[in-house]
Amino acid sequence: MCIALSGLCATAQQAGDMAVGLNLGVAPLLESGANTTNFGIGAKFQYNVTNPIRLEADANYWFKSNGLDLFDVSVNLHYLFHCGEKFTLFPLVGIGYAHVNDVSNGGDYDYNNYYSEISRKDYDDSDEDGRPSANRFLFNVGIGTEYAITTKISIGLEIKYQYMKDFSRLPITIGATYRF
Repeated sequence: MCIALSGLCATAQQAGDMAVGLNLGVAPLLESGANTTNFGIGAKFQYNVTNPIRLEADANYWFKSNGLDLFDVSVNLHYLFHCGEKFTLFPLVGIGYAHVNDVSNGGDYDYNNYYSEISRKDYDDSDEDGRPSANRFLFNVGIGTEYAITTKISIGLEIKYQYMKDFSRLPITIGATYRF
């Protein structure tokens, strides 16, 4: 019976399976002295390269909080561990790009003081509103879970550490995916 159940779990997501989804999340900034937490929305596309390995491309917008808003895109690699027929656990790693807006003109927080040691050459004022902005390479590492409600629809939770120079964060997202 265990062998039969293992076979069912192994076929839960096959190579070539694809899914699209939406995320809602919260991302506290982890830099010393910064007390900013952004709420965000995002979209993702998943592709199973092999039975246990999945690639995910995602794009997220993090709403302004204390003068800071972000847009990020990343590609993550998931290694899927099927724990029963409906539950999946996966570690993840990924790389990406983030565009950070208004890094020196915050609301309740004094970003001028916080970023006084950061060189202004790292920022470019190309924002259409004239707000200072920064472009950053990012690195993700984390863990996620997924629960299959039906064979096509899943819900999930991800927690990851997102390293960016001067803007490291801890995004926590919940989401839903549709497999086709």
